[in-house]
Amino acid sequence: MTTWISLVVLVLALSHCTFCSQGDICYVVGAQTSLVDDRLYFMGGNYSIVTYDGQQIEPTGSLYSIDLNSQFPVERPIPQAGFNNGTIDSKITVASRSALSAIGADTTNGAVWKINDILYVFGGGFDTPINTLSAYNVSTGNWKDVTVAGGDFNFGKRTSAQFASAPESSLGFIYGGNTPYMSGMLRFDASNPDKLSWTNETLSNGSYGAQVPNLISGALVYIPAGKEGMLISFGGGNVTEGISPDSGWPYDANWNTIYVYDIASHTWWVQEASGNPPANRGAFCTALTISPDGGAFHITTYGGWSLADQRSYEDVNILTIPSFTWIDATELSNQSNREEQVNSTVGRDALGGACQAYRGSQMIVLGGEIRAGAYSLTKGACSNVFEPVRVLDLSTYKWQTELDTNSSYEVPAIIYDKIGGNATGGATLTVPSAGFADATLASLIQQRVSTPTSTFHPSPSVNSSVPYQNKKSHHSNTGAIAGGVVGGVVGLACILGVAWFLFRRRFGSESKAEGLVQGGRGKSRVQEMDARQLHEAPTHGAMSEMSGQGAFELPGTIAVTELGSSKPLTEY
Repeated sequence: MTTWISLVVLVLALSHCTFCSQGDICYVVGAQTSLVDDRLYFMGGNYSIVTYDGQQIEPTGSLYSIDLNSQFPVERPIPQAGFNNGTIDSKITVASRSALSAIGADTTNGAVWKINDILYVFGGGFDTPINTLSAYNVSTGNWKDVTVAGGDFNFGKRTSAQFASAPESSLGFIYGGNTPYMSGMLRFDASNPDKLSWTNETLSNGSYGAQVPNLISGALVYIPAGKEGMLISFGGGNVTEGISPDSGWPYDANWNTIYVYDIASHTWWVQEASGNPPANRGAFCTALTISPDGGAFHITTYGGWSLADQRSYEDVNILTIPSFTWIDATELSNQSNREEQVNSTVGRDALGGACQAYRGSQMIVLGGEIRAGAYSLTKGACSNVFEPVRVLDLSTYKWQTELDTNSSYEVPAIIYDKIGGNATGGATLTVPSAGFADATLASLIQQRVSTPTSTFHPSPSVNSSVPYQNKKSHHSNTGAIAGGVVGGVVGLACILGVAWFLFRRRFGSESKAEGLVQGGRGKSRVQEMDARQLHEAPTHGAMSEMSGQGAFELPGTIAVTELGSSKPLTEY
């Protein structure tokens, strides 16, 4: 009986979107994001857009943007009036409907480098490497295809690579990835926008250098340390360790092995970390915070997918540098995590490129694949529980219901209790427990990049992108609301019937489900939902209805998939 009730609650939570309006974005999977001043840009991936009689789930050839100062939607759908929608105007196939989207939605294709006021887009839908990039000027709202000297390195189907931008030096980096597996790191120089160039580094130039790490679906994070900045890389799958015969994908990378790249000397080091690292996984996202005194860097990780365990995660972890100490903040973040209140096996993945640190104090999360164990719960569909935008306060590690545009960062106690100091910094643990990999690294990581004069300009309320056009109803909302109530009652009856059918089918075919999942280092049983009863999370406040549009529930035309009946994820 408990399992049957759990199925009903889950179906109710996932089968409709209360108070959605036509044209709203109710979910996103696999998008690439970029934060420019107070505007969030995103493109690629799959979008669930509310229609009059349901929802449309598909990739688009658009560049979307949201003004963070204007009622930024947190834990609710993105209203049509709240985002700008401009066509990606590029001759190379970044403009295609599948531009930058995944093979499915489980991996991330390409990269977006933010350098000054230009977004450079690496990747697209082409097979042959070229020496051209798509570039979008956020100030003028114009697209341009630009030529890059140095070779044909833009490979359209490069998936699951690690990438980062170095704003002070106007550089972009990308390395690793697959389709096929790629060695070396591409170093893109945009210091002179009229003379763009790049080089492919396969072995570092420094005398202490190690080879470029060969990871997929991991992290590459820029920190303003050293003379020109450093890159920190970890997680994902390690191609160098070999390919699992069971999954056909690389074995998991060790999260206590951290790769450090010094931009000025072109040098890699391998540094050992300590503490309590998260379980091995890929397809997670990161956000960087810096202590107010500039003495320490804190890289927060969220979510991810484990091949070995065949599950997604909802946990939050911190790598603090220069001590290279891992700290688990999951218990703290779960106190305010409405998704964990649904079920403890729920997690998000397909998050590479989906997170941004806003003003160095809050992590914005856009979408991600929702799973319970190995199986997708929503397939990107609208939901009352799993919303397209989340915000985590990095000073408290509490999930928020709104974005605080006036926030500033303070080191939380969960960090300074481990490394010393206080809310303003002053860390006393400044050396890794195993020591630094090299004396040169120890010296460089104490240096700080000089910050150029700020060129911050608040985003205008009206962007030059072409606004999303859609026909609006001029009728009163009364009929739509009444219809929604009636439809909701009818839909509830249908949903209960579907849930009963799924219950009977699930237990009638349970013996056939075993052995379907393969991944990691061996076979895994299909993971069932936690045996305890599911509870729908507390709902957020009702959204204001948009003028001239009726608010309505999505009708029961959305296909509900039985847990365990969809194809499990067997790759990063």
